[in-house]
Amino acid sequence: MEMDEIVHHIFGREIEMSKICEPDPSTSSSLSKKSKCIECVYQWVNRLMEEMGPLQDKRVFPVDTREGRLGPATVCLDTTSHVGLFVVGADRLSINSQSNFSTIRANVCLYRGKWQYEVQLGSKGVMQIGWATSFCKFSQETGVGDTVHSFAYDGNRVRKWNVSTHRYGEAWLSGDIVGCTIDLDSGVLEFYRNGRSMGKAFDNIQIGPGMAYFPAVSLAFTENLVVNFGSTPLRYPVPGFEPIQEALFHDVAKAEQLFKWLSQLLVLFDHKFEMRGQDVSQSDEPITNQALLMGLARIFLHPLAPLLLSPYITEACLVPFLKSLCNLSSVSGHSENKTPSDKKRRLMLFLDMMWAFLEEHELKKCLESVVTCLLARFRQVSFVLDYPHQKQSLLLLLSLVHHPRTRQHLLENVLFDKVRFANFLHVKPLDEGGLVEVVNHTWWDNNCEDQRVERNRASYFMACQKIKEAIASVETLQIELLKTLLDNSDGTTTQASSRKIFLRKFRTFLRENVLSSRTLLLLQIPLPITLCCFHRLLVTFRALWELEVGKYPIVIPARTFYDGSVNYYNIDRLGGVLSHLNKTLKVDLMRVLGPDHSIMTNIESSASQPQNMGMEAGAAFISNPSVSVGPQFTDGHATFMIPVLARVLAQQQPSSSPTLAERVPGEGLQEQKAKGGSVDSAASLVELLDGLVLFYHVSAHKQLAKVSTLRESMSEYSTALGSVTARLDTYRHLSPNMSVEENSADIICDLEQSSGVFEQKLSEQARHMAWVRATVFSSDKQSHLAWLLRVILQTVKLASKEGQLFAYVPDFYIDSLVEICAALRTYVHPTSPLENIEGYEDLLIEVSEFLCDHFSDPRIVHASSKDTLIQALASFACSPNTLLALERVPYSSRMNMVRSLLRPYENRAWAQSNWVLVRIWQGCGFAFRYHKSPHLLWKHGPKLLQADSSLISQCIKPCPSRLFQGHVKEVMMSDEALTTAFLNSLLNQLNWAFSEFIGMLQEIQNVSSHPERVFIESRQLKICATCFDLTLALLRVLEMVVSIAPEIFTDIMRSSSELLLARLCQLLCQVLNRVSSQAGCFQHVVMLDIPDLETVDHFPILAAVVGILLAILRDDIQKFDVKVSVVPEITKVLLTEPSFQLKSVNFVFGDLQKGSKLQKMKPFSFYNYSDDVSFAEIEEVKQMIQLLNFYQGRLTDVRTLSEDELCTICYAYSISATFKPCNHQSCRTCIAHHLMNSRDCFFCKAPIQFVIGLDDKMLHDLSKLENPDG
Repeated sequence: MEMDEIVHHIFGREIEMSKICEPDPSTSSSLSKKSKCIECVYQWVNRLMEEMGPLQDKRVFPVDTREGRLGPATVCLDTTSHVGLFVVGADRLSINSQSNFSTIRANVCLYRGKWQYEVQLGSKGVMQIGWATSFCKFSQETGVGDTVHSFAYDGNRVRKWNVSTHRYGEAWLSGDIVGCTIDLDSGVLEFYRNGRSMGKAFDNIQIGPGMAYFPAVSLAFTENLVVNFGSTPLRYPVPGFEPIQEALFHDVAKAEQLFKWLSQLLVLFDHKFEMRGQDVSQSDEPITNQALLMGLARIFLHPLAPLLLSPYITEACLVPFLKSLCNLSSVSGHSENKTPSDKKRRLMLFLDMMWAFLEEHELKKCLESVVTCLLARFRQVSFVLDYPHQKQSLLLLLSLVHHPRTRQHLLENVLFDKVRFANFLHVKPLDEGGLVEVVNHTWWDNNCEDQRVERNRASYFMACQKIKEAIASVETLQIELLKTLLDNSDGTTTQASSRKIFLRKFRTFLRENVLSSRTLLLLQIPLPITLCCFHRLLVTFRALWELEVGKYPIVIPARTFYDGSVNYYNIDRLGGVLSHLNKTLKVDLMRVLGPDHSIMTNIESSASQPQNMGMEAGAAFISNPSVSVGPQFTDGHATFMIPVLARVLAQQQPSSSPTLAERVPGEGLQEQKAKGGSVDSAASLVELLDGLVLFYHVSAHKQLAKVSTLRESMSEYSTALGSVTARLDTYRHLSPNMSVEENSADIICDLEQSSGVFEQKLSEQARHMAWVRATVFSSDKQSHLAWLLRVILQTVKLASKEGQLFAYVPDFYIDSLVEICAALRTYVHPTSPLENIEGYEDLLIEVSEFLCDHFSDPRIVHASSKDTLIQALASFACSPNTLLALERVPYSSRMNMVRSLLRPYENRAWAQSNWVLVRIWQGCGFAFRYHKSPHLLWKHGPKLLQADSSLISQCIKPCPSRLFQGHVKEVMMSDEALTTAFLNSLLNQLNWAFSEFIGMLQEIQNVSSHPERVFIESRQLKICATCFDLTLALLRVLEMVVSIAPEIFTDIMRSSSELLLARLCQLLCQVLNRVSSQAGCFQHVVMLDIPDLETVDHFPILAAVVGILLAILRDDIQKFDVKVSVVPEITKVLLTEPSFQLKSVNFVFGDLQKGSKLQKMKPFSFYNYSDDVSFAEIEEVKQMIQLLNFYQGRLTDVRTLSEDELCTICYAYSISATFKPCNHQSCRTCIAHHLMNSRDCFFCKAPIQFVIGLDDKMLHDLSKLENPDG
């Protein structure tokens, strides 16, 4: 190709060669022809650029002379006019509110003409966007639109504001572009959402002399947005309206011309570079065609570089140019290039040119602006299911990161630090209108009661599948982007590979999200984004592992947790704090790692350093004012870029006050640049997988829990709709002989309106649920979670085999294990049934076995992890399929679980262990077949129980386990010492819980009797209800023990039976007397019907106590014969208990004391609960009362003991034991109870050697035992 052809191809045939190559007297004649050409082109291009005018954006004092505006040419937010606390970007266009209701306005006002500005929402909460005059006085309660001369639109509440408020516009979403126009010639304000007018908002605003309007916004706490006054091209310009900041038309013309020439030049690189018919090696021309083209490229890029520093030029010119190089359609988002390799080569060549000819700061600013522009377009809500804008942004970003140097730069400086790469991995739901178009027939689960809804089922699920397929195409691009960013082949000796950079940045990203809950909300990534990011990374990991490693099963080596290969920062381990583990397990570490390992070296060096070194270093670090925070502020749905040097604006705060960055703890937030080279494929992917486990625990699980509430809400609305429909049918089909209410027509009208409201709400939720089914709770996403659950399970099982080094496992592994299992069972199921997971039964059994073996593992010291495991075990006992899995674990694991559950309750968190035992029993006890206490069904109100109410009060269907009941009996009958210690601790906790409960009831009774109005704290009421729930749970466990192994209390051959029986009877009588007292605090509080004490009632506690009495007296009841006057031993123990009152037992059938104030009220009685207390149970209670009544009469003739014959400790029983050698005396019960804690005499404190009964039989021989007090 000849030189003139090259020039004509670039500049066009209309330009004569002589004009471009016109000789210049100042140039040397010794230059070659091509060198002269380059020189001439350089001069010609410079002259042309000068003729087009100077750079508009680089004027020393830029001035906007347009009529109708006052203020500087560069428009931004005025940081001197704010109210409340803000975080503001360096460009003063992005803001995040940190106060209740913060207001800020622009630095330019308008008094004539037609003007427009745009806002891209970073959140969808309460914000008021519009206009205000300088007369407006705002506060943290009143914002834009709340004063006379301010006007605003609020898409959260769908209102317009000007002192008063009226319905206006549409509900907005995060990412929406809100356009604000003001016509100061006619006094009209109008708002646009994503380019569509929402109609005139105000048409009579005051205009004229003295009236000038500022753009102004007010934001609630954590709401955020980015304003565009014209610093970049308006996304949806309204014809006839001008941007407040003047557009850079001259600069755009220059840039477009330069890009046109560059485009023509890049095409030439696809042709042969050398002269046709000429051997270059023998030619006198030293410059090749390729060198000529590169020289011309440098000429074009030289004037283009300063232009690209402007975000306006980047978005208006560079981004379209890059799209043309990639041949991206502006509509579909698909690549239409038939020869993608040519287009890719041109883009790579252009990026090479930029890296070669632009200054570093120019290129970095340019690339940052490009990525920011792509993110802004990607974040906008899509109206159609094809997601054209999102695909365009992804395709262009993917094309850019195929260039190695550009990829490394973006990873190091932009994708994590400026825009957060996770934003590009999110897929937003469609706009409401788009969802209506896709899901035009709604369906929800109503148990086939409404055939109108059921007819839509097939169409509804077809729409779900359509959404799933559309999203899959976006997800494919996102996964391809991640694979490219994780390239491990581009590392050199001086430059780290992309994967190495990515992993380091990803670790920092995780750390910020972990710390953000304790420091700053700005660092948090919104939960919907984190869930999408988690799934994309997981799929990418699996693809890369298959490609690069291919070894299965995938397990994170236990060595990873203690060899320092992964930085866990300050995350706790199962065994506690890392520094403590390093000290206590130093020998084990040395055995595995060796003495020369860097970890061992660090341990030795830290041990030799003075203890105050760490404190001094920490003090020095905290005093450092130049701490960087994450350059991002976020919201509930998306994130916006914020510079590293964030600035805080506080009400009446001087500009010299500390910045927000200075107030944030900065430990670990400054990272070191990665060293050059690539990383080991397997080790790097293991590090990524480890990060994903943490990522799930920190963020993804929370979003799954949040999304699952939609299904719960739909269930509530569906139930309400069914109830209303049933009432409607009743009123519409009244028979003629039925009485008709006078206002039945009004009732029918109200019911029809309610039905319409419920149906509309369900239709809206059903459309969102279609999105959830396709993107969150789909079978694919379910399989991702199941796969990760298997990996975590195998990892912790492998680590458990490491002995004491198991303590090094980070605590989030246990959290993630339990959370994923819970998500599969309760969040994803039943939308995607658990049965869809291949081998789910074996998976549940494996998890169950791990829980059985480790929930009381002494190596697990971390309190939160211990609580997580026992709660997981409790939840497994609440569901039939997981309980079945528990029953199918190996026998040794089951017995280990039962023994751990039966450990004494002292010095450990026992409530959850006790709950597991309750679940094993629920469904077998007296009137214990309910899933919700029957008395609660009589209460009114949509939601009786709070979310944090106790497990015993939750609506959980009974699923008793006969197998585990048998194991409990087996352990308790075979180990008397364990049984005695357990039951004594259980009785102690029962005594404590009930005493605390009664004490609180007495306080409530006293307060309620005051004449003045007194409020009781909700927290106190919840504690009271919790004590009642604990009492119920402990009583039900006692009922189980007495029912399955009554010999523990009745077999006189067991040394502890007498004491346990006496204590049991004493506690049962106390509970009965307190609960049945007609003038007591229990009855008083129940009658008050306090909202936070709904669970407190007679039925659950009396049913539990009666169940225990029936179990302990069952043999006596079966053998009862009125002809036998000898009182059975067990019955005698109960009847001779000093606190026993037969009237308390009779209370269960409604027998009230004569003269009681409650006789006029409906008394409590088991007869009132015929659906919950069976006829056989009623008969058995009657037989028990008959037994007690009969034998109490036989005991009335028993001689009354004198005071000298009573035990001086309890004054309840006769003296029946003598202590040797001091000869002091007491009853058997008191001494047996005392000897559990001490072996010194009650009275003289002398050591007790023997305890002798009245019949001279040896009761206790302590002579060979050591004194525990010694």
